[in-house]
Amino acid sequence: MFPVIVVRSIDAWPMPKQIRQVAVALLIIGIGLLLLFWSHGQRASGPLNRFVFTIINPFQRAIRTIKDTTGTMWSDYIYLVNVRQENLKLRSDIKKLENEKSALLNREWEIRRLRKLFDLKESLDFPTVIAQIIAEDATGWYRTIFIDKGSEDRITRQMPVTASGGLIGKVTSTSSTMSRVLLITDPNLSVDCRVARTRDRGLLSGHIEDGCILRFVDLNSTMKAGDKVVTSGLDGIFPKDLLVGEIQKVRQSSRGLFLEALVRPMVDCTKIEDVMVILGTQGGFDIRPNLGDEQ
Repeated sequence: MFPVIVVRSIDAWPMPKQIRQVAVALLIIGIGLLLLFWSHGQRASGPLNRFVFTIINPFQRAIRTIKDTTGTMWSDYIYLVNVRQENLKLRSDIKKLENEKSALLNREWEIRRLRKLFDLKESLDFPTVIAQIIAEDATGWYRTIFIDKGSEDRITRQMPVTASGGLIGKVTSTSSTMSRVLLITDPNLSVDCRVARTRDRGLLSGHIEDGCILRFVDLNSTMKAGDKVVTSGLDGIFPKDLLVGEIQKVRQSSRGLFLEALVRPMVDCTKIEDVMVILGTQGGFDIRPNLGDEQ
């Protein structure tokens, strides 16, 4: 009778119908819980307990489901937070390792470059200065580069410039800390050369389309594709037997009086970073006439 009276009393309250329904449901649950605790220790099969269990069982299931779902969601959230933090740490570690790898590769490449230059330095009988390329001619009219050594380092005009693969040009102008180098691929530079195998002489100069051309070679020369071209040492600028390039093709000149050869330079100047300047006549290759008579 008590629940019925309470329910009727609630129905008499001046409140919206939906709120009254919620209040009735909460009241029934509360009464059921009170009866459950009150009947604790009684026979589980008693009519009162069965009635209470019947009423509150759906609510218990709903509460248990909500609890389990909430617990799972919370666990998943914590797990995802931990996974995200681990991913961020792994990405940071990967980026750090990539930077270290890049630094090591650059250092290894630099060591190799310098080792080649020092090997070249040891093979030459002339004093040299190692310099770094800092710029190139932006106009396109001349094939030139700029290096970070100048008159303060005893560099002057006409000094030969080489790299680990061979000759690349000569110094054309200097300042105290910088020099301009004209490359052998520039048509304005000529180098007295020989074909290494046949010892035929010719004059090598740059060509806009074909790299370099060795001109004025004797018609009876047996030079062929694959032969190496070296400096002759007879122009008073470049020392003897510096490697210059490799013959790609042999043909007659336009007038048919000489042979000429298309030559691929041994050094690709677009890919080098360091060069070596040979310090002029101090190396002992100045061949001016009667030089030995000047005492």
